Amino acid sequence: MLILLAASCNNKDDRMLTVINEDGSCAREYTFHSTRQLLAIPLEEDYDSIVDKSWERSWSVGEHEQRHLVPLKDAEWDSIQATAPNDTLDNMLMVHVKKEYESVNDMSAQLYAPENSHLVKVEGIKAKSTLEKSFKWFYTDYTFSETFVYDGAPVFPVPLTRFLSADTAAYWFTGQPDLTRNLSGAELKEMLDDIDAKVCQWINANYFYETCNTIIAHYDSIQNPPVSKERFISMRDSLVMLPCVLNANDGFVWKNGVNVLDSLFLSESYSSFLKLYEEEPEGYAQLFSFSTTYDLKMPGTIVDAGMGEYDGEVIHYRLSGERLIPDTFTITATSRVTNIWAFIVTLLIIVLAIGSFLYQRKR
Repeated sequence: MLILLAASCNNKDDRMLTVINEDGSCAREYTFHSTRQLLAIPLEEDYDSIVDKSWERSWSVGEHEQRHLVPLKDAEWDSIQATAPNDTLDNMLMVHVKKEYESVNDMSAQLYAPENSHLVKVEGIKAKSTLEKSFKWFYTDYTFSETFVYDGAPVFPVPLTRFLSADTAAYWFTGQPDLTRNLSGAELKEMLDDIDAKVCQWINANYFYETCNTIIAHYDSIQNPPVSKERFISMRDSLVMLPCVLNANDGFVWKNGVNVLDSLFLSESYSSFLKLYEEEPEGYAQLFSFSTTYDLKMPGTIVDAGMGEYDGEVIHYRLSGERLIPDTFTITATSRVTNIWAFIVTLLIIVLAIGSFLYQRKR
Protein backbone atom coordinates (compact mmCIF):
# COMPACT_ATOMS: atom_id res chain seq x y z
CA MET A 1 0.00 0.00 0.00
CA LEU A 2 2.85 2.37 0.82
CA ILE A 3 4.35 1.69 -2.62
CA LEU A 4 1.01 2.50 -4.26
CA LEU A 5 0.71 5.68 -2.22
CA ALA A 6 4.14 6.77 -3.41
CA ALA A 7 3.38 5.84 -7.01
CA SER A 8 0.17 7.88 -6.94
CA CYS A 9 2.20 11.00 -6.19
CA ASN A 10 4.56 10.50 -9.15
CA ASN A 11 2.07 11.45 -11.88
CA LYS A 12 3.02 15.11 -11.56
CA ASP A 13 2.83 15.77 -15.30
CA ASP A 14 -0.78 14.60 -15.52
CA ARG A 15 -3.19 17.50 -15.17
CA MET A 16 -6.92 18.03 -15.30
CA LEU A 17 -8.02 21.59 -16.04
CA THR A 18 -11.60 22.70 -15.39
CA VAL A 19 -12.75 25.96 -16.99
CA ILE A 20 -15.94 27.64 -15.76
CA ASN A 21 -17.61 30.22 -18.02
CA GLU A 22 -19.93 33.09 -17.05
CA ASP A 23 -22.89 31.56 -18.92
CA GLY A 24 -22.68 28.35 -16.88
CA SER A 25 -21.00 26.29 -19.58
CA CYS A 26 -17.65 24.70 -18.87
CA ALA A 27 -14.78 22.73 -20.32
CA ARG A 28 -12.41 20.07 -19.14
CA GLU A 29 -8.90 19.58 -20.47
CA TYR A 30 -6.60 16.65 -19.73
CA THR A 31 -2.84 16.91 -20.18
CA PHE A 32 -0.73 13.75 -20.18
CA HIS A 33 2.20 12.03 -21.87
CA SER A 34 1.73 10.81 -25.44
CA THR A 35 3.78 9.29 -28.23
CA ARG A 36 4.85 10.42 -31.67
CA GLN A 37 2.58 7.82 -33.30
CA LEU A 38 -0.50 8.96 -31.39
CA LEU A 39 0.19 12.65 -31.99
CA ALA A 40 0.46 11.96 -35.73
CA ILE A 41 -3.21 10.87 -35.87
CA PRO A 42 -5.20 13.44 -37.91
CA LEU A 43 -7.93 15.47 -36.18
CA GLU A 44 -10.66 13.80 -38.23
CA GLU A 45 -9.69 10.43 -36.70
CA ASP A 46 -10.29 9.33 -33.09
CA TYR A 47 -7.31 9.53 -30.74
CA ASP A 48 -8.60 6.63 -28.65
CA SER A 49 -11.89 5.06 -27.55
CA ILE A 50 -12.81 8.23 -25.62
CA VAL A 51 -11.17 11.17 -27.38
CA ASP A 52 -13.05 11.53 -30.66
CA LYS A 53 -13.60 14.40 -33.09
CA SER A 54 -15.62 16.34 -30.51
CA TRP A 55 -12.45 16.98 -28.49
CA GLU A 56 -9.92 19.71 -29.21
CA ARG A 57 -6.39 18.34 -29.47
CA SER A 58 -2.95 19.91 -29.35
CA TRP A 59 0.54 18.83 -28.35
CA SER A 60 3.68 20.25 -26.81
CA VAL A 61 7.21 19.26 -25.82
CA GLY A 62 6.90 19.56 -22.08
CA GLU A 63 3.78 20.59 -20.24
CA HIS A 64 4.26 24.37 -20.18
CA GLU A 65 5.85 24.81 -23.60
CA GLN A 66 4.21 26.28 -26.70
CA ARG A 67 1.32 24.22 -28.00
CA HIS A 68 0.97 23.05 -31.58
CA LEU A 69 -1.95 21.82 -33.60
CA VAL A 70 -2.46 18.10 -34.15
CA PRO A 71 -1.18 16.18 -36.07
CA LEU A 72 2.53 16.20 -35.35
CA LYS A 73 4.23 16.52 -38.74
CA ASP A 74 7.53 14.93 -39.75
CA ALA A 75 9.12 18.34 -40.27
CA GLU A 76 8.17 19.39 -36.73
CA TRP A 77 9.55 16.16 -35.34
CA ASP A 78 12.85 16.68 -37.17
CA SER A 79 13.18 20.22 -35.82
CA ILE A 80 12.60 19.27 -32.18
CA GLN A 81 14.89 16.24 -32.42
CA ALA A 82 17.83 18.63 -32.65
CA THR A 83 16.93 20.12 -29.25
CA ALA A 84 16.63 16.91 -27.23
CA PRO A 85 18.27 13.46 -27.28
CA ASN A 86 16.09 10.70 -28.71
CA ASP A 87 16.03 8.80 -25.43
CA THR A 88 14.37 11.73 -23.61
CA LEU A 89 12.22 13.24 -26.35
CA ASP A 90 9.52 10.57 -26.20
CA ASN A 91 9.15 11.21 -22.46
CA MET A 92 8.61 14.94 -23.11
CA LEU A 93 5.77 14.73 -25.61
CA MET A 94 2.49 15.88 -24.09
CA VAL A 95 -1.03 15.83 -25.49
CA HIS A 96 -3.76 18.27 -24.44
CA VAL A 97 -7.34 17.15 -25.05
CA LYS A 98 -10.27 19.45 -24.28
CA LYS A 99 -14.03 19.02 -24.39
CA GLU A 100 -16.82 21.60 -23.95
CA TYR A 101 -19.89 20.90 -21.80
CA GLU A 102 -23.18 22.75 -21.44
CA SER A 103 -23.27 22.28 -17.66
CA VAL A 104 -21.01 21.23 -14.81
CA ASN A 105 -23.25 18.20 -14.20
CA ASP A 106 -22.54 16.90 -17.70
CA MET A 107 -18.83 17.44 -17.17
CA SER A 108 -18.61 15.62 -13.83
CA ALA A 109 -20.63 12.68 -15.12
CA GLN A 110 -17.73 11.93 -17.48
CA LEU A 111 -14.65 11.50 -15.30
CA TYR A 112 -11.52 10.24 -17.02
CA ALA A 113 -7.87 9.68 -16.20
CA PRO A 114 -4.77 9.07 -18.35
CA GLU A 115 -3.39 5.56 -18.61
CA ASN A 116 -0.65 4.46 -21.02
CA SER A 117 -1.00 7.57 -23.22
CA HIS A 118 -4.78 7.20 -23.44
CA LEU A 119 -7.81 8.39 -21.53
CA VAL A 120 -9.79 5.78 -19.62
CA LYS A 121 -12.95 6.04 -17.57
CA VAL A 122 -12.24 6.25 -13.85
CA GLU A 123 -13.69 3.19 -12.14
CA GLY A 124 -14.93 3.26 -8.57
CA ILE A 125 -14.72 7.06 -8.22
CA LYS A 126 -17.59 9.41 -9.02
CA ALA A 127 -17.81 13.18 -9.15
CA LYS A 128 -20.68 15.62 -8.74
CA SER A 129 -20.52 19.36 -9.42
CA THR A 130 -22.52 22.45 -8.60
CA LEU A 131 -22.25 26.01 -9.87
CA GLU A 132 -24.05 28.77 -7.98
CA LYS A 133 -24.47 32.36 -9.17
CA SER A 134 -25.19 35.14 -6.69
CA PHE A 135 -26.25 38.40 -8.37
CA LYS A 136 -25.42 41.49 -6.28
CA TRP A 137 -26.04 44.31 -8.81
CA PHE A 138 -22.54 45.68 -9.15
CA TYR A 139 -21.01 42.21 -9.27
CA THR A 140 -21.93 38.52 -9.54
CA ASP A 141 -20.32 35.82 -7.40
CA TYR A 142 -19.68 32.35 -8.86
CA THR A 143 -19.15 29.41 -6.51
CA PHE A 144 -18.07 26.14 -8.07
CA SER A 145 -17.77 22.87 -6.17
CA GLU A 146 -16.86 19.38 -7.32
CA THR A 147 -17.14 16.51 -4.88
CA PHE A 148 -15.35 13.20 -5.41
CA VAL A 149 -16.33 9.98 -3.69
CA TYR A 150 -15.15 6.39 -3.87
CA ASP A 151 -18.21 4.18 -4.46
CA GLY A 152 -16.55 0.94 -5.50
CA ALA A 153 -16.35 -2.29 -3.55
CA PRO A 154 -15.18 -1.87 0.07
CA VAL A 155 -11.39 -1.65 0.13
CA PHE A 156 -10.40 -1.70 3.79
CA PRO A 157 -11.88 -4.49 5.94
CA VAL A 158 -10.44 -2.88 9.07
CA PRO A 159 -11.89 0.66 9.32
CA LEU A 160 -9.63 3.63 9.88
CA THR A 161 -11.94 4.87 12.64
CA ARG A 162 -10.60 2.10 14.91
CA PHE A 163 -7.29 3.99 14.97
CA LEU A 164 -8.02 7.68 14.31
CA SER A 165 -10.84 10.15 14.89
CA ALA A 166 -12.69 11.44 11.83
CA ASP A 167 -11.02 14.88 11.99
CA THR A 168 -7.54 13.42 12.46
CA ALA A 169 -7.99 11.02 9.54
CA ALA A 170 -9.27 13.84 7.33
CA TYR A 171 -6.30 16.03 8.26
CA TRP A 172 -3.78 13.25 7.53
CA PHE A 173 -5.13 12.47 4.07
CA THR A 174 -6.49 15.85 2.92
CA GLY A 175 -4.93 18.55 5.11
CA GLN A 176 -8.34 19.68 6.37
CA PRO A 177 -9.43 20.56 9.00
CA ASP A 178 -6.16 22.19 10.03
CA LEU A 179 -5.20 20.68 13.38
CA THR A 180 -1.81 22.40 13.61
CA ARG A 181 -2.94 25.86 14.71
CA ASN A 182 -0.92 27.23 17.64
CA LEU A 183 1.37 24.18 17.71
CA SER A 184 5.12 24.60 18.05
CA GLY A 185 7.47 22.74 15.76
CA ALA A 186 8.19 20.14 18.45
CA GLU A 187 4.47 19.70 19.20
CA LEU A 188 3.68 19.38 15.50
CA LYS A 189 6.32 16.67 15.06
CA GLU A 190 4.98 14.80 18.07
CA MET A 191 1.44 14.95 16.69
CA LEU A 192 2.46 13.82 13.19
CA ASP A 193 4.61 10.98 14.54
CA ASP A 194 1.67 9.75 16.59
CA ILE A 195 -0.70 9.88 13.60
CA ASP A 196 1.87 8.18 11.36
CA ALA A 197 2.30 5.33 13.85
CA LYS A 198 -1.46 4.76 13.99
CA VAL A 199 -1.81 4.88 10.20
CA CYS A 200 0.96 2.27 9.92
CA GLN A 201 -0.92 0.10 12.41
CA TRP A 202 -4.05 0.46 10.31
CA ILE A 203 -2.15 -0.53 7.16
CA ASN A 204 -0.63 -3.55 8.92
CA ALA A 205 -4.04 -4.65 10.18
CA ASN A 206 -5.59 -4.46 6.73
CA TYR A 207 -2.84 -6.37 4.97
CA PHE A 208 -2.85 -9.03 7.65
CA TYR A 209 -6.64 -9.25 7.34
CA GLU A 210 -6.23 -9.76 3.57
CA THR A 211 -3.68 -12.48 4.28
CA CYS A 212 -6.16 -14.21 6.57
CA ASN A 213 -8.90 -13.88 3.94
CA THR A 214 -6.69 -15.56 1.36
CA ILE A 215 -6.04 -18.43 3.73
CA ILE A 216 -9.77 -18.79 4.46
CA ALA A 217 -10.69 -18.76 0.76
CA HIS A 218 -8.28 -21.66 0.10
CA TYR A 219 -8.45 -23.45 3.41
CA ASP A 220 -9.14 -26.79 1.79
CA SER A 221 -5.80 -26.52 -0.04
CA ILE A 222 -3.75 -26.09 3.14
CA GLN A 223 -1.92 -29.16 4.33
CA ASN A 224 -2.36 -30.05 8.01
CA PRO A 225 -3.79 -26.74 9.26
CA PRO A 226 -3.29 -26.32 13.03
CA VAL A 227 -6.93 -25.27 13.63
CA SER A 228 -10.21 -25.78 11.82
CA LYS A 229 -11.45 -23.28 9.24
CA GLU A 230 -14.27 -22.17 11.52
CA ARG A 231 -11.83 -21.59 14.37
CA PHE A 232 -9.48 -19.59 12.14
CA ILE A 233 -12.38 -17.39 10.94
CA SER A 234 -13.46 -16.72 14.53
CA MET A 235 -9.88 -15.71 15.43
CA ARG A 236 -9.31 -13.39 12.43
CA ASP A 237 -10.59 -10.14 13.98
CA SER A 238 -8.52 -10.60 17.10
CA LEU A 239 -5.43 -11.70 15.16
CA VAL A 240 -5.24 -8.50 13.12
CA MET A 241 -5.26 -6.38 16.30
CA LEU A 242 -2.40 -8.21 18.03
CA PRO A 243 0.56 -5.93 18.94
CA CYS A 244 2.96 -8.14 16.95
CA VAL A 245 0.85 -7.40 13.85
CA LEU A 246 0.09 -3.72 14.46
CA ASN A 247 3.59 -2.73 15.52
CA ALA A 248 5.68 -4.64 12.99
CA ASN A 249 8.64 -2.33 12.46
CA ASP A 250 9.05 -2.96 8.75
CA GLY A 251 5.33 -2.85 8.02
CA PHE A 252 3.44 -5.53 6.14
CA VAL A 253 3.46 -6.05 2.42
CA TRP A 254 1.45 -8.78 0.78
CA LYS A 255 2.18 -12.19 2.40
CA ASN A 256 4.79 -10.81 4.82
CA GLY A 257 2.60 -11.70 7.76
CA VAL A 258 3.47 -15.37 7.41
CA ASN A 259 6.12 -15.30 10.12
CA VAL A 260 3.53 -14.02 12.57
CA LEU A 261 1.21 -16.89 11.67
CA ASP A 262 4.03 -19.41 12.06
CA SER A 263 4.80 -18.06 15.53
CA LEU A 264 1.20 -17.86 16.68
CA PHE A 265 0.19 -21.33 15.55
CA LEU A 266 3.56 -23.06 15.91
CA SER A 267 3.10 -24.38 12.40
CA GLU A 268 4.36 -23.61 8.90
CA SER A 269 1.20 -24.81 7.17
CA TYR A 270 -0.05 -21.30 6.36
CA SER A 271 3.31 -19.92 5.28
CA SER A 272 3.91 -22.93 3.02
CA PHE A 273 0.63 -22.23 1.26
CA LEU A 274 1.19 -18.47 0.92
CA LYS A 275 4.60 -18.97 -0.66
CA LEU A 276 2.83 -20.64 -3.58
CA TYR A 277 0.03 -18.08 -3.83
CA GLU A 278 0.76 -15.30 -6.33
CA GLU A 279 -2.37 -13.12 -6.48
CA GLU A 280 -2.61 -9.81 -4.64
CA PRO A 281 -5.60 -7.67 -3.63
CA GLU A 282 -6.79 -5.41 -6.45
CA GLY A 283 -8.86 -2.91 -4.51
CA TYR A 284 -5.88 -0.94 -3.24
CA ALA A 285 -4.47 -0.39 -6.72
CA GLN A 286 -7.85 0.73 -8.07
CA LEU A 287 -8.16 3.46 -5.46
CA PHE A 288 -4.56 4.65 -5.20
CA SER A 289 -3.76 4.67 -8.92
CA PHE A 290 -6.00 7.73 -9.35
CA SER A 291 -3.85 10.83 -8.95
CA THR A 292 -3.66 14.11 -10.83
CA THR A 293 -3.11 17.83 -10.46
CA TYR A 294 -6.51 19.52 -10.59
CA ASP A 295 -6.43 23.03 -12.07
CA LEU A 296 -9.42 25.37 -12.01
CA LYS A 297 -10.14 28.53 -14.00
CA MET A 298 -12.99 30.72 -12.81
CA PRO A 299 -14.51 33.85 -14.40
CA GLY A 300 -13.54 37.20 -12.92
CA THR A 301 -11.40 37.65 -9.81
CA ILE A 302 -10.81 34.84 -7.33
CA VAL A 303 -12.34 35.61 -3.93
CA ASP A 304 -11.76 32.25 -2.22
CA ALA A 305 -9.55 29.43 -3.54
CA GLY A 306 -10.51 26.96 -0.82
CA MET A 307 -7.72 24.41 -0.31
CA GLY A 308 -6.06 25.39 -3.60
CA GLU A 309 -3.15 27.65 -4.47
CA TYR A 310 -3.91 30.56 -6.81
CA ASP A 311 -1.11 31.70 -9.12
CA GLY A 312 -2.94 34.71 -10.58
CA GLU A 313 -4.56 32.73 -13.41
CA VAL A 314 -5.30 29.19 -12.27
CA ILE A 315 -6.10 27.57 -8.91
CA HIS A 316 -4.07 24.40 -8.30
CA TYR A 317 -5.26 21.46 -6.19
CA ARG A 318 -3.99 17.93 -5.63
CA LEU A 319 -6.53 15.20 -6.29
CA SER A 320 -5.79 11.56 -5.48
CA GLY A 321 -7.48 8.38 -4.37
CA GLU A 322 -5.90 8.53 -0.92
CA ARG A 323 -7.79 11.78 -0.25
CA LEU A 324 -11.03 9.80 -0.53
CA ILE A 325 -10.12 7.37 2.25
CA PRO A 326 -11.68 9.32 5.16
CA ASP A 327 -14.75 10.50 3.23
CA THR A 328 -15.68 12.55 0.20
CA PHE A 329 -13.21 15.16 -1.08
CA THR A 330 -14.52 18.50 -2.32
CA ILE A 331 -12.80 21.11 -4.45
CA THR A 332 -14.46 24.51 -4.21
CA ALA A 333 -13.72 28.10 -5.19
CA THR A 334 -15.52 31.45 -5.44
CA SER A 335 -14.88 34.21 -7.96
CA ARG A 336 -16.40 37.63 -8.58
CA VAL A 337 -17.32 39.21 -11.91
CA THR A 338 -17.83 42.97 -12.02
CA ASN A 339 -21.03 43.99 -13.82
CA ILE A 340 -19.89 47.01 -15.85
CA TRP A 341 -23.39 47.61 -17.13
CA ALA A 342 -24.64 48.03 -13.54
CA PHE A 343 -22.22 50.90 -13.00
CA ILE A 344 -23.34 52.51 -16.27
CA VAL A 345 -27.04 52.15 -15.41
CA THR A 346 -26.44 53.51 -11.91
CA LEU A 347 -24.50 56.46 -13.32
CA LEU A 348 -27.28 57.20 -15.82
CA ILE A 349 -29.89 57.10 -13.05
CA ILE A 350 -27.82 59.52 -10.97
CA VAL A 351 -27.30 61.85 -13.93
CA LEU A 352 -31.01 61.76 -14.79
CA ALA A 353 -31.94 62.39 -11.17
CA ILE A 354 -29.60 65.39 -10.96
CA GLY A 355 -30.79 66.67 -14.31
CA SER A 356 -34.43 66.33 -13.28
CA PHE A 357 -33.74 68.18 -10.02
CA LEU A 358 -31.99 71.07 -11.79
CA TYR A 359 -34.74 71.25 -14.38
CA GLN A 360 -37.40 71.49 -11.69
CA ARG A 361 -35.52 74.33 -9.98
CA LYS A 362 -35.25 76.30 -13.21
CA ARG A 363 -38.99 76.06 -13.68
